[in-house]
Amino acid sequence: MTGTAQDRRGARESLAALRPPTLFGGLEADVLEVVARLSVWRDWPAETTLFQRGDEGNHMVIVATGRLRMSLVSAAGREILLGTIGPGGVIGELALIDGQPRSADVTTMERSSGLILWRDGFLSAMQMEPQLGLAVSRHLCGLLRATNHQMESIALHDLRTRLVRFLLFALEQAQGPDLPARAELRIGLNQTELANMLGASRPKVNRALQALIEEGAVTRMEDRLICDTAMLLALAEAGESGG
Repeated sequence: MTGTAQDRRGARESLAALRPPTLFGGLEADVLEVVARLSVWRDWPAETTLFQRGDEGNHMVIVATGRLRMSLVSAAGREILLGTIGPGGVIGELALIDGQPRSADVTTMERSSGLILWRDGFLSAMQMEPQLGLAVSRHLCGLLRATNHQMESIALHDLRTRLVRFLLFALEQAQGPDLPARAELRIGLNQTELANMLGASRPKVNRALQALIEEGAVTRMEDRLICDTAMLLALAEAGESGG
């Protein structure tokens, strides 16, 4: 992947892609400008493979629009969904830092666009801007916490509680920790992918979701869920205490 003049867009558009509260969120404007100058825009159709496990890790992707799927394929050919990345999210940052090959496959779930940041430029920017190094450290801590959260849910909780915890975690990832009383969530997963994330069969996940709908904890609106956050928090607390 190489950058050309037509791939570059306005500075305002590049800065907007860097401001959501993920890796670069909260950095000062001059640091964001450095990252924006080093980045190149890309657009991808749906179902485009951005990279595969084992590929050279020489760039990261900062998602501006659309959604990406991160997965592994087992020896038997079964796809294991590891997660999805939406606007403001980043992918490829681990290989960018340690120089190791890619650890997973990444594919667009829909038409998407984003910024490409090359490894050499990223490492140079980290040396020039100490804030960027601190932001990366916070981001990696967040990834570790998210992994621990997912492992804990699968190992320790029943399916209903896993689903509730997943919804709350997804809401916090999208909207921050201070959730409103009713929050809208676009999961961006089909039923099979959601089942894979929760470590259960598709029919069981469908039944668990339908039960939450019947209780009024969530309301389905086309491709979105309207969540009663207070009820979800109460259900999560009850599930974690064994109630």
